[in-house]
Amino acid sequence: CIVGSPGTWSGMALRVSQCVFAAASVFAMFSAYGFSNYSAYFYMNFASVLQFLWSLPLACLDIFSLRNEKDLHAPDRLLLIVIIDWVSRSLCHLYCPWSYV
Repeated sequence: CIVGSPGTWSGMALRVSQCVFAAASVFAMFSAYGFSNYSAYFYMNFASVLQFLWSLPLACLDIFSLRNEKDLHAPDRLLLIVIIDWVSRSLCHLYCPWSYV
């Protein structure tokens, strides 16, 4: 198995840390004074919430597969995970430059 792939301990650790950091990012932006006055922070926060909402079920799926010894390396599952990961990363990186305006 490749390190960090779905259904491995390292993959689960990466997904859990992704959830934690996305939640911390959302909390930090929500707690900033007047963050809603800037559209860039709104879009970054939206992308972080989407990242959290995507990472949490995948972390649960990794935990389920590790507990029940299920294989998550079926081509259709991996393709779905890769495509949605790519879209969520693109959203996060797309809105990062806007925060410097």
